[in-house]
Amino acid sequence: MIYLFDTNAWLWITESPEKFSSATARILGAHRGPVGLSAVSVWEVCLKVRKGKLPLSLPTLDDWLKITLHPGAIRLLPLDAAIARLSTELPGTFHDDPADRFIVATALHLNLTIVTSDEKIIAYPHVKTLDTR
Repeated sequence: MIYLFDTNAWLWITESPEKFSSATARILGAHRGPVGLSAVSVWEVCLKVRKGKLPLSLPTLDDWLKITLHPGAIRLLPLDAAIARLSTELPGTFHDDPADRFIVATALHLNLTIVTSDEKIIAYPHVKTLDTR
């Protein structure tokens, strides 16, 4: 596993794969094995659905999660003590969004490349990224 989807990349790949650039689609298409997904991304999606800010393509959130967290394609990565601590001590300057900090800390801790369209993550020089745009 060398890639970590951020929350938007996970949503794009499951709901709107056409949003990925052709270069990113080729790179991910050539990748064999699961990609990582932080448990924090599941939390983010659940919050957005609960608040009515995110419509999903399946009738229930449970159905959507069951399909999109397929174990052969996604490896769900827990938020552990090391990642939680690292998220509070990221090198350099990074913004204060807790979910982004956990995702970046997960990538740093596990030496993963974040698949993202988030300009703040892409601009952060201490983490490797694959721009989805």
